[in-house]
Amino acid sequence: MNGLYALTIIMIVYAVGDIIATKTKAIISMLFVASVVFAVGFWNGLPATIFDDASLKLFASVTVGLLLVHMGTTIKMQDLLKEWKTVVIVLCSTVAICLGVYFIGGLIIDQSMALIGAPILGGGVVAFLVMSEALKNAGENTIVFGSLILVIQGVVGFPIASILCKKEALRLKGQIASGSLTLNKPLETAENKPAWRIFPQMPADYNGDNFVIAKLAVVACLAQWLSNLTDGSVNTLVICLILGVIAREIGFLEEGSLTKANGFTFVIGAVLVNVFASLANTTPSMVLSMIKPLLIVVVVGLTCCALISILVGKIFKLSWYMAFALGVTALFGFPGTFIVPNEVAKAVGETVEEKEILLQNIMPKMIIAGMVSVSIVSVVFAGLMASWV
Repeated sequence: MNGLYALTIIMIVYAVGDIIATKTKAIISMLFVASVVFAVGFWNGLPATIFDDASLKLFASVTVGLLLVHMGTTIKMQDLLKEWKTVVIVLCSTVAICLGVYFIGGLIIDQSMALIGAPILGGGVVAFLVMSEALKNAGENTIVFGSLILVIQGVVGFPIASILCKKEALRLKGQIASGSLTLNKPLETAENKPAWRIFPQMPADYNGDNFVIAKLAVVACLAQWLSNLTDGSVNTLVICLILGVIAREIGFLEEGSLTKANGFTFVIGAVLVNVFASLANTTPSMVLSMIKPLLIVVVVGLTCCALISILVGKIFKLSWYMAFALGVTALFGFPGTFIVPNEVAKAVGETVEEKEILLQNIMPKMIIAGMVSVSIVSVVFAGLMASWV
């Protein structure tokens, strides 16, 4: 297919997915919509080479490291320290999802399916990239199975989190009525500065888009070099994430660097083709044959998540609603972790003040939970589990 035609079709599919995701308030994700459209398209004559023709797969292979470094720059150490209880709950529940799916699910379904499904259910796109590379010799069915988990997890996790947060909001509303829970005055905070700045701040006139992307590339190259020193036993993408956190805290990179350089949308769009490319070799009967193992992975993962998050939450004296909601953020991440608290506050709060109190007590925990599970724990665990292949 002509490269421009191929790119146009892909971008139109993405755009339709975004529209539906917005219309359904992220209950139906762009990933889900795009996966269905591409799968049906491939089954009806859409060229299997469309992603190669658009040159997106090659572009993604050299920019995925920049994406992971960027993700690292969005992680604020001071936020993690402030919400340390949330961090511990999500760390435990996400590890429980991964281990539960691998060890328990692996007793019921194919071991390679359990291996690829574990970190993906506990995280998302990056975990998929790490595991699909590690399991590329395990067969196309395994990679397709990972894609199916990735596109279905948000459809499962989002409504569960919404129900749980609504129960928590109703509980908090009772405390508001009794006067034991009041509105916290917003703290007057200075600009969120790097914790250990050693690089002087670059003047805005010189800190242009190309300069920012160049710095991201330098950090990604350093990550690749460090990974090579370990003979690849420590995944490059995991090191990219860690170096991104450090680079932000020492002032080398700014928070959300790729977004500020106006490159995030196109890079993430290119990286996502790795998710959809495996669908080119599927058939309707193949997808249907994976429904049972898919259900087993989701049920086992959610059960482990519920048990561990509620148990750890009880130790920290959180309601079981909130603790489980924090754990289940692993299935959808941001922007769902932003949307759910807002929707719940609107539905439960009767006054502007009530809504603000509910947001103050639910949103920070949900945002941090999604960041820890999707951006940190699942990525690191995927790097670890990739060595189990």
